[in-house]
Amino acid sequence: MSFHLPGVAPVDLLREDFRLLDNRETLRCAWETEQNLLVQSVIGHAHEGHGIFRGRRFVNTTMDDICRALRLDPNLVRAERQELIDGVGEYIDAVLQGGDGATLVDNRGRALLTMGTLPLLSGVNGKDVLRGFYLGGLRDDSTIRIGAEQRYGLIIGGGESYLVSRPAMLRQGLDADRLAHQDHDPAAISLLRQQGVIVADEGVDDADTYYQYLRHRRGTGTSDDACVLMCGLRYGVSAAIGAFLADAVDTLEKYVPSFKGQDGILARHIAAKMPDLNLTERDVEDIAYLCADESGQVPDSSLRHFLSVNRHVDQCAIEAHLLYLMGRPYAPLGLSHERSPNADLYRYCEERLATWKARPEIGS
Repeated sequence: MSFHLPGVAPVDLLREDFRLLDNRETLRCAWETEQNLLVQSVIGHAHEGHGIFRGRRFVNTTMDDICRALRLDPNLVRAERQELIDGVGEYIDAVLQGGDGATLVDNRGRALLTMGTLPLLSGVNGKDVLRGFYLGGLRDDSTIRIGAEQRYGLIIGGGESYLVSRPAMLRQGLDADRLAHQDHDPAAISLLRQQGVIVADEGVDDADTYYQYLRHRRGTGTSDDACVLMCGLRYGVSAAIGAFLADAVDTLEKYVPSFKGQDGILARHIAAKMPDLNLTERDVEDIAYLCADESGQVPDSSLRHFLSVNRHVDQCAIEAHLLYLMGRPYAPLGLSHERSPNADLYRYCEERLATWKARPEIGS
């Protein structure tokens, strides 16, 4: 075990933070999925000094460190997360092969993401789900963001994840926080490769390597909540479901047996196999712009926040978003870390979309 390394959280703190989260949170999914998502929340707390860490930041903590601290088998956790992604892929392939996709289940009839309310939704259009997945799965692509920036004059922050050698990183006097938050232009990325810090763009890790996000450039952030809502407002509630599934895949693939950007792979698979997609990368650029947070105040929910059930109203954020898009009553909920009122976000999205549609180049 590697808890003596600089920047790695002590075992007792990792266990206590998980215990507090597990006692406090109920997610709208199977307990095994909840556990896997809470492990990912612990790493966020350790990196940012939240929760039990109370301002102390342990930026080099990895998912392997947390799993071992909790006496979980890292390989089993990875496999379970990949199985959830595979279930989404099975649904996508079933629609591409002619299925209607009306029931949101995998090939074995299990609810996607083990989220029990998804198969209960009525009026789901499988092709629209795939359209939403295409939009959500590509909106973080660097080419898409650059295209959106050129068209709208807005710099959108971005980066990519790489397989990073923790020993090489430490030898260079670096840490995960600097990699994630400092700008890395192509020359800097090339230097990190030469230094052995970046081992590969994708593939299987080992005891010394892990999947690490590197910022390429600073800029406006984006909101996952806004992406789901904008896809829904533009293309219907089924597209919003697809965007949500793409976001879930993006979250889950941060800790799987082999790393390869599966949300983008599935999105391009849809584009290649669905002749009547009726969307182009220009449409993805529009979504990337619409969900960009120019104000710095738009909530951005993690997958845990999307699924976290408010027990006072027995509803979670993604359910409220879908109910709003369906024109049905939804519960008032606080979103993301800031607990921003969901009604405020819905109003914001409506106004931003109306302003966008009024642009001369859009309306003409």
